[in-house]
Amino acid sequence: MAIPDYKLSAILNGHSMDVRCVTITKENCILSASRDRTAKLWHPEGIKDFVNVVTYKGHKNFVSCVCWIPPCEAFHDGLVVTGSNDNTIIGYNLQDGMIQITLESHENVVCSVVSGQDSGVLLSSSWDSTAKVWNLNNPNAIPITLKGHQAAVWAVVELHNNTYATASADKTIKLWNKEGVPISTLTGHTDCVRGLAVANPETFLSCSNDASIRLWTNKGQCLNTYYGHSNYIYSISINSALSSGFATCGEDGSVRVWSAGDCIGEIRLPVHSVWSVTCLDNGDIVTGSSDGLVRVFTADPARYADEATLKAFEEDVVKMQAASQQEIGGYKLSEIPGPEVLLEPGKSDGQTKLVRRGTNVKCYSWSVAENTWNEIGDVMGANPASEGKTMYQGKEYDFVFSVDIKDGAPPLKLPYNKTEDPWVAAQAFIHKHDLPQVYLEQVANFIITNAKLDTLPTQSSNGFADPFTGESRYVPGSGGAARGIGGRTVGMGAADPFTGGGAYTTPVASATALSSNEKPLIPHDSYIRFDQANLKAIYEKLKEFNSKVGDGSNAMTDQQLENVVKLGELNSSYSAETITFLKKMLEWPKEILFPVLDITRLAVRNKEINGQIFDTTYGPSFVKYLLTLLAPDNLAPNQMLSMRVLVNAFSDLPGEMLVLAARESVLHCLICLNQLNNNAQIAAASLLLNLSVALAQQPDSVDIAECLAQLLSKFTDNEAYFRGLVALGTLLAESPNKLQIQTKIVSNTSLHNRLKKDSSATNDSNFKKISTCSQQILRLL
Repeated sequence: MAIPDYKLSAILNGHSMDVRCVTITKENCILSASRDRTAKLWHPEGIKDFVNVVTYKGHKNFVSCVCWIPPCEAFHDGLVVTGSNDNTIIGYNLQDGMIQITLESHENVVCSVVSGQDSGVLLSSSWDSTAKVWNLNNPNAIPITLKGHQAAVWAVVELHNNTYATASADKTIKLWNKEGVPISTLTGHTDCVRGLAVANPETFLSCSNDASIRLWTNKGQCLNTYYGHSNYIYSISINSALSSGFATCGEDGSVRVWSAGDCIGEIRLPVHSVWSVTCLDNGDIVTGSSDGLVRVFTADPARYADEATLKAFEEDVVKMQAASQQEIGGYKLSEIPGPEVLLEPGKSDGQTKLVRRGTNVKCYSWSVAENTWNEIGDVMGANPASEGKTMYQGKEYDFVFSVDIKDGAPPLKLPYNKTEDPWVAAQAFIHKHDLPQVYLEQVANFIITNAKLDTLPTQSSNGFADPFTGESRYVPGSGGAARGIGGRTVGMGAADPFTGGGAYTTPVASATALSSNEKPLIPHDSYIRFDQANLKAIYEKLKEFNSKVGDGSNAMTDQQLENVVKLGELNSSYSAETITFLKKMLEWPKEILFPVLDITRLAVRNKEINGQIFDTTYGPSFVKYLLTLLAPDNLAPNQMLSMRVLVNAFSDLPGEMLVLAARESVLHCLICLNQLNNNAQIAAASLLLNLSVALAQQPDSVDIAECLAQLLSKFTDNEAYFRGLVALGTLLAESPNKLQIQTKIVSNTSLHNRLKKDSSATNDSNFKKISTCSQQILRLL
């Protein structure tokens, strides 16, 4: 048999976060599930292209798995079924994405859903250590629960001898009869068993974190063990185009192709985690990976991607392989285990583990009291800077920006080459995405700023004026409203971070910000941040204050000051020395500290800078220092800008983790604040909103709600009050302790009465958002 030469065929770009599962439906369509809380249907178009025709929404947390249920008695068109970290299963209509059924019986993350062999049967498995068998033809019936594993059940399948097989993090596979009674326990794997696949009527396959694949009879006898991967194997799929063929993928960033027990091919991807693999009827292989992309690979030269795309893909693979050989914290990146190592409990309080996340390494500490691993920050190393062009839709660009136009909608890609006229590129972007023409100047100014163009067209001059005063005068905190983020997005002009409409105080924009077609304001599901600033004015203020530092060790040269200010540009290049300068300036006297804090809150939006400011060495003491600046007797600008730094810390994981680790102290400081001006109120409300988004589904949510209830009575600024309401509503909608939060709101008579009053102010356009939000909260009560 000729060995197939698999090459890239297509890249399906639509998800904004990890693609955790891929599978197929009828007519060779692809289904994908992602951490961005959606699933997508991709329809083949032409020889090798796929088009996203439906996006399935409804989950409140990551979508971890997806499957196709063929037409059955209750659902004549079949169902697209998804499982999620919100512990629920949702079934959708294939064609229009409408929700047909919601199943709520699992008590933890649903990590696998597959079709049973009988019509209308759905199998699911969960981190709650169980698998379940559902009869969708009778959705009100209690599902059969397969209970007996000691840890998460990662996979479940139905075998051809009327038995079920389950794979678990307890390193075993169990066989069950149709009534849910255990038959036998299969041992042999030495780590978590992650995937199962029915090979033929007599046998099935399993894959594991021990980097092995095992072939079993339906009775439980192990026939063979196969090796080929160098790290955890996450997924396995039968490839009917090959003799006894199957494909596997895992944490080593590869797909392995197998036939008759031999590994006959390897496909390297430019990622560390290939979460899922499935095979099309024509033998093509589909992957979902940690970079948010779905890829299709083929052995048919007629379906190979074009030469430019293949070349760019191969170059990305080479870069990733080079990065995997770098050393971080004294360890080779490729030798550090992935996140699944955290499934095993620690042996002692304070025990630490290094875990690889992409090209970063995180440090985790075991808490005996909480019985969990807590992330404490990044292990810093020499990450190679990204160089060269970025590939987008088969073409190379100097930049491919991700832009959030509207909260809740996926970011739009804005490709740009420095040789282009930014106004022409902006106009093309507006036409392509059918955006209002009023966005033209804002988009063009965004390109000019973030591409750091040397010459600025005259039309863009207004883009660098103070967004509140229209002047270049520097006012601490004058940099505008917070923007929605995901570690990858930027605000557009003065767009409202919740609705995409105008600023809150603009009556016309407020009146038109909501429509019946838009999603509810609560629960909110993404972090916000403060983006806008006048860098020139900040530089002048820093220069003025620098002269007051004198000849001390913390005084800077003009060039050093310029380099520090450039850290405020979202895509700026910088040296390690400049970060050191910024840290020295953060030691300036408190009376002249506020412009340094302003640059810091801009700088931490950058992923790499966020990792250095909030690393495990400097980060904890820096967060503690920010909290001292929130003391009631401190300067008002320092209070407000410290809160903005903490808000923007959520731009990337290191900052997010440190702020969450200090959440009790943060809440205490916020409660103690009084006599806040409007900007400080907005900063406090934004910080509480980010904490609410992060912790809404945790027990800590009650403490946040208590803090919110106290501060809302102090807020006099409408925008701050609105953001506080969104935070409170998010907690009400998602908290496991909803009853306690309801009690706190109802017992706060002044707040409860204000909610009732505001909910009826529907005719006042200035209060439209507050009124709508109040109505939604009252419904949750």
